[in-house]
Amino acid sequence: MLDFDGFIPNEMLLAQPHPLDDNLMRHLPDSEVASTEEIREIQLRDRIPGIIKRLIPLNPLVSWEYWWSVPGRILLPEDVEVLQSDRPRLEAILAKLVWLLGGHCFGDNTPVDCDSSPVYNWQQILAFVEACGMKPDLLDIDFLPTAIDPTPIAPRNGNGESPEKSQKYVAIEPAHWHIEFFEILPIEGGFQLAFPKKLCSCQIWTGTPFIKNLETGETVTRYDLWVSSPHDMINPPWLEPLVSS
Repeated sequence: MLDFDGFIPNEMLLAQPHPLDDNLMRHLPDSEVASTEEIREIQLRDRIPGIIKRLIPLNPLVSWEYWWSVPGRILLPEDVEVLQSDRPRLEAILAKLVWLLGGHCFGDNTPVDCDSSPVYNWQQILAFVEACGMKPDLLDIDFLPTAIDPTPIAPRNGNGESPEKSQKYVAIEPAHWHIEFFEILPIEGGFQLAFPKKLCSCQIWTGTPFIKNLETGETVTRYDLWVSSPHDMINPPWLEPLVSS
């Protein structure tokens, strides 16, 4: 079994503590019953952070923490300080995964229906983000497990329509990490994510996603299948981090 303590040390798996840690579990109304403005007013009044910890798997037994921006919440100044100070640890982990597996960059003009050439240097990925005209203030990370779509699909033409006599394919997505880059804007009381955002992401794949023809066995590389769903595990204070023993 690979010793992750040598590749990614145990102490690197843990996110930096939040100065408002005692307020992380304070109640906020659901966005379905309260407006964004109402939620943010409560946040500012009670100093409730706009970020929470999530767990990102490396394998079934080892995960690492990162601070995730909750949609609709304001980012308090304390949140931004935590995100900035924890950023070197976050990038160090991603740099190791990129070195190990390669990173595939996607922007507005990146083709998704052919083989993609990975890069193995995290700094090249940051250079790609800058070339997209973005300043990566915040990273959003998802782990998506391996998935096979059991329902045969038909490739679509340029109009998004399936030809009547098209052959059927099955879609396969290996496990991968998906990183989105966001900019933040100052607002009264704190900060918020800048929307709309440009398409700018990096994917670290454990294999090549593809569709396979059910009749001929022909395979075609596709990076736009979205067959899998994010592994979504939040780390509340009562859950100890999953670190290797």
